[in-house]
Amino acid sequence: MGFLILIGIIIWGWAEITVFILIGDEIGGLLTFLGVFATAVVGVWLLKRQGARVMANLRAQVTRGEAPMAPVAESLSLLMGGILMLIPGYVTDAIGLMMFIPGLRTIFGLMMMERLLRNARFRHFAEAGQTASGAGFYQSYEERQTDIVIDGEAEERPVRPDELPRQ
Repeated sequence: MGFLILIGIIIWGWAEITVFILIGDEIGGLLTFLGVFATAVVGVWLLKRQGARVMANLRAQVTRGEAPMAPVAESLSLLMGGILMLIPGYVTDAIGLMMFIPGLRTIFGLMMMERLLRNARFRHFAEAGQTASGAGFYQSYEERQTDIVIDGEAEERPVRPDELPRQ
């Protein structure tokens, strides 16, 4: 597995350098260099703009008691797209930009979620988060409410001034 990652990094670096050279030949070195910074700014702008929409959709679905699979997948894809657009290079910018397209965003996000859920460490982390709250993430507010009755006795007694906390 480590060897495949090394091969992937080498191919990615080769592709980025090749694209830099091709674009640099067409528009010049300075504009190529400035284009990398411009795509990073566009990536941050897109992440902020579309991320706010996805988070509003996520909040609405959780409030309604629905399982927010699509908004979570979209937010994961937006996060990855933003990270890829911040990494210098036109190949990573193109892949990151594809993760901002609404239809592809959901598909990429679901693929990443599926891969994460196959990971044993992440699955253990997700299950621990559900059991820590006692109710689970996908239950609505009404489902978590229970009628708890505690039997006991109480007596009312007057409070003396010397028992009050001093300020």
